[in-house]
Amino acid sequence: MTTKFRYYDPVRNWNRIQPHLKRVEPILVRDFNRFTYGRWRQRFEAGMVPRQFESCDWDVGHRGRQPRYWQYVKHSACHWLVNHNLELAQLVVPDAEWRILTSDLHSTVYDGHGLLFDFNFCALGITPQEAYRMAREGGEILKPGEHLTLHYAEHYSVDQARVRAAMAKRARARVYAQTGAP
Repeated sequence: MTTKFRYYDPVRNWNRIQPHLKRVEPILVRDFNRFTYGRWRQRFEAGMVPRQFESCDWDVGHRGRQPRYWQYVKHSACHWLVNHNLELAQLVVPDAEWRILTSDLHSTVYDGHGLLFDFNFCALGITPQEAYRMAREGGEILKPGEHLTLHYAEHYSVDQARVRAAMAKRARARVYAQTGAP
């Protein structure tokens, strides 16, 4: 039997989520600062939201009012948001045994029965099946309630250097394919 995966609906259930945001803010500040400071050497402080650091136009096709939960979405930062999502999930649906699924590709919060608490991929339009697959493939399942250990994100210049190196390698491969010379 295959599991039917679904997201906990943050739009329909925002009134259940919102009252807990201040309570879990210290976890968001602790973890997301490791992303913002590592990536750009900018501090993430109480009262700020991840959306303030968005650098990708994933929402460009959206029409109308943006869902309020989008304030807690940041493209490519799922690992640094997952402990915050875990704490929210445990407060909003306390009877579930929420745990983190994590891999190099994705981190999400899962109840063990098909329900994902994942603001990022829900907002980005990634199916819950794909979110589960990406988090499980080559990844691990943490114990219920256990936080993911986080480190500082790589500085943006490291990513830029990696992209430049990959582009140069592709350019060399094209030249070789066209001329036969290494």
